[in-house]
Amino acid sequence: MNYLIKNKNYVILAFTVVYLLAFTINAVIYSNFEFLYYTVLMVVLIYTIIYINKFLHLGFFILLNLSVLGFLHLLGGNFYLWNTRLYDLYFVPGLIRYDNLIHTFATFIATLALYSLLCNFIDPQVKTRYPIFAIILILMAIGLGTINELVELVAVVLFGAAEKVGGYFNNALDLLFNTIGATLATIVIYFYIERPKFIRKIDGKIEYNN
Repeated sequence: MNYLIKNKNYVILAFTVVYLLAFTINAVIYSNFEFLYYTVLMVVLIYTIIYINKFLHLGFFILLNLSVLGFLHLLGGNFYLWNTRLYDLYFVPGLIRYDNLIHTFATFIATLALYSLLCNFIDPQVKTRYPIFAIILILMAIGLGTINELVELVAVVLFGAAEKVGGYFNNALDLLFNTIGATLATIVIYFYIERPKFIRKIDGKIEYNN
């Protein structure tokens, strides 16, 4: 157990590589070229995260959830329940699908990751005005979500995945749930990270109690 704790990042990487290989083999067997495309993009993303982590050291919680997110994404596109692709499965009929929950979760974790990467570089004057900082984080997270929509557009153009990806309304819902996920993350950040740093004014200067 101590070995696993000490090497927890490698355990996450091993878990990610195993499920990535499993889903890649499944996509090859069933000629699911759309998700082979997504798999290649995930490999690039994983390499990027590993490279960034060498310098900025993302927290274990964020790395773990990024890996889980990748697993849930591939599961949604390759697993069928009651003859329905998991991504198309409704949890609340006509309202909330698996896809919506993944978008919410993805931008939630992305917002936490953005905070983790940026918090040491943000001017304290901005951080003390948390609503402004929160809006900045939300806009950045939504921007990442927009990149994901562009990735899906490429899948539509190259692999004719329009039926699976969905139309304009689906795109708008994706952006809506991205915004919900990012907003929830900023609320969590405020109550569990920012709020304990009570601000005091001493001699006209702002100090932080950590």
